[in-house]
Formats: sequence, C-alpha cells, structure tokens
Amino acid sequence: MLTIDNIRSLAPSVFSTSPSPKMSEKYTFVPTIEILENFEREGWKVYSASQVGSGQYSSHQLRLRNGDLPQVGDSLVEAVIRNSHNGLTAFSVSAGLHRLVCSNGLTIPTSVADTITVKHLRVDMDAVRMITDQFADRLPLIQRSVGLMETTILNEQKTMDLLSKASLIRWEKGSVPSSINLETLLNPVRDGDVGNSVWKVFNVIQEKFVRGGTQYRSKRGRLTTMKELKNFQTINKINTNLWELAESYCY
Repeated sequence: MLTIDNIRSLAPSVFSTSPSPKMSEKYTFVPTIEILENFEREGWKVYSASQVGSGQYSSHQLRLRNGDLPQVGDSLVEAVIRNSHNGLTAFSVSAGLHRLVCSNGLTIPTSVADTITVKHLRVDMDAVRMITDQFADRLPLIQRSVGLMETTILNEQKTMDLLSKASLIRWEKGSVPSSINLETLLNPVRDGDVGNSVWKVFNVIQEKFVRGGTQYRSKRGRLTTMKELKNFQTINKINTNLWELAESYCY
C-alpha cells in the first residue's frame, strides 16, 4: 500500500488543484485527489501510482484495492483510475487484476467489465459506493473469463499461433526482430506459471512483453535486451489486446 508521500513522488499530477493554463474555459477540471479521498473513505487503498512524464498536469494512473472484494483465481481485483489535467487523458475508472504470483497488473477489457468504466465527471461518495457495488456485480463475469482461460488447454500448434499473433501486439507487423527466438517468450519465470492453459500462457507472454529482459541480436548484430515498458498507456493497450486475443482461444 502506498502512502500519500509515495503517491506524490510517483505521480505528482494527482495533486494538481487546477487544470493546465493551456486549457480553455470550456474544459471541465476533475480533481484526482478528491476522487482518491472518496475512494479511500470507502475502503479502497492505493497500491500503484504512475504518470507519463514529470509535469504537474500529465496523464496519470492509480490502481486501488478493496479488502472486501474476493480474489479472482490467483489475482486481486483492482479499481484503475486514470486522469489528466491537460486534456490528453479523459477521467475514467475501470477494472484491473493484480496477479499475486508475479505482481503483474492486468487490465480487463471493456468487453468483460464494460459497466465499471465511469463517464460522468462528478464522483462523490454516492458515486463511489455505486462503483464499488458495480465491481461486486461484475465479479462473476470477470471470474468466468479468467476461469475459461484457466481451464482451456492449448496444444503446441495453438500455443505457437497465439504467440505469433501476440508478437504483433508487442511489435508492429514487419518490425518483429528477426533474430529473436519467440519461443523463449514462453519460458516461465517461476514454477507457478508452468503449464499450457490459456491463462498461464497469456500471463507468461504478458510478463515478458511488459518487463522485458529477453535478449536478441539487432540488425547490426549487437546483443540487445528487450526493454521494460514504463508508460502505463502502452502497457494497458498491450494488456487489453493480449487478454482479448487469449480469450478468443477459449471458444
């Protein structure tokens, strides 16, 4: 759990009390710190904070957990708050999962948890209670999606097919490094990820994509290491697309 000082250090734009001076008078300012305070009064605690760049108005993300919500398989349900004060990121609250075995944060696609995203601008205590209730209501759908992936077993052909399509999510078509051995992306980091269920294959690939570390030769022959992704917007996009791809192998 993060303290206020931790959050301020990681995502100072959370505490902005006014929008960027570049915004017009028509812009509606949504103070993230007030939203956060309302969530905390309802038992939500911040476990992750990040922002894009270092500006006081930049896009930022908070991931919160509520101890009253049960686990989904090997993961904890999270509320993911996104906002900015420069007009680049609209305020939203959506669902995520924090996987305990590897501390990876996943983003649940709107196709699974569509009613959790909040589009109205005033998030008072009543709205936070409504959001919390929505999370509880949507848990069966989230559990069903995870359960399908946990119980669907992939053969070698389908595993390689999923991996090939996943590589186009991490790299654009034509830019997948020719020297990289994609099969190394299937090697689990820990024993708990050994297996060929859709859920385990998806999570192994996701972790390798986000945390990097896989080595390959560049076009010039130089030994190169896949970089860890830092931008939460890029991570969320990859997470969501990977989830939807993995889930498609369950039907």
